[in-house]
Amino acid sequence: MLRNNLIVLLLAAAGLFSSCGNGNHYSLTGSLPARYDGCLVKLTPATFFFSEEKPSPVDSIKIKDGKFQFVGMVQEPTVYMLTIDGVDYKIPDMASIAVVIEPGDIAMVYDTLGIMVSGTPVNERYMTTIGEAKRETVRQRQLLWQERDSVKRLSGSVENEIDNYYNLKSSAIFKENVIPASENFIREYAGTEIGEFFFFHCCGKDVYSKAFVDEVYPTIRPEIREQYEALIRARQEKQDYFVHSQKATNVGMPYREIVARTIDEKEIRLSDYVGKKQLILLDFWASWCIPCIQEVPLLKRLQEKYKDQGLQIVGVSVDSDREKWQGALDKHQPAGIQISELKGWESVSRVDYGVQAIPFTVLIDASGKILARNPHGPLLEEIIEKYFSKK
Repeated sequence: MLRNNLIVLLLAAAGLFSSCGNGNHYSLTGSLPARYDGCLVKLTPATFFFSEEKPSPVDSIKIKDGKFQFVGMVQEPTVYMLTIDGVDYKIPDMASIAVVIEPGDIAMVYDTLGIMVSGTPVNERYMTTIGEAKRETVRQRQLLWQERDSVKRLSGSVENEIDNYYNLKSSAIFKENVIPASENFIREYAGTEIGEFFFFHCCGKDVYSKAFVDEVYPTIRPEIREQYEALIRARQEKQDYFVHSQKATNVGMPYREIVARTIDEKEIRLSDYVGKKQLILLDFWASWCIPCIQEVPLLKRLQEKYKDQGLQIVGVSVDSDREKWQGALDKHQPAGIQISELKGWESVSRVDYGVQAIPFTVLIDASGKILARNPHGPLLEEIIEKYFSKK
């Protein structure tokens, strides 16, 4: 009798585990235009944007006949990032989108308004809130851009003012559609990892309504809040230092040291030239900056005209890719000494001089004081001419 009962229990347990296994199965099927065949799709565990963790993809597959599919097992709904490499036309959210992997059959359909997700409870709810709001935003923006382009064709229109006006309207469309929808979705999943992820992924703490933040933010795990708040503090410190740098490099202030390397790895210090040359022209630029390249001929003329009087141009590239920097140097042959930290927009010299956009120029006189901050074109020529005429 005891033996029979044991057999029954073992059979029941086997059936239970089998049932749980089947219940944890998922499939994720994507449908795209056939022109994307061959592009690689990757599925990677999602992380918070402020996390140092950089997980590797758990699976990848190439698109074939306009389809891709991932299958596997999952214990509970978990957020993943689905990315597609090698796309030549960007459908909204196509290159990268967050998707909740949960038991069931998930379908993702890509079209010109973005992505539609269906088939499982959390994804269905996401679609009826955030997903539809994003698609409506794209729809309204498409009409907005058509209107903007029509206005630009009118006689006497000022392009920059038109762009600024329509960019503000575009931002308003996003706020009206996506923020309320995001709050509705996140509120339903508050206290879960899904709610936590989309709280930070959709918009941002400073964008949501105060009532929503007061309600939901306390439900986020303390360690996640601390990571986020540490990032905000670091950003504020960086911004404070940047503002200080702009003031510290105003006209009349002493120059700041720059240490960087030439393309052949020779270390250059700005202090090696200040005081030994009558005038230093710092030129912050990058290989990808078209207006910077357009200034090269002028800088070459200035270097040739005033080199014997003591003008020294120091080009400071904010590139991060050595090959692209090398290519620009070879192609355009910019004037003067060319250096870079190869740290891109994180270059110490850019921050130390408060450079917000490039091209950006700084003139440093023989005493090491800043003579002019960001003159260009005829004004730059005029300042240099006056400086040397006085000498």
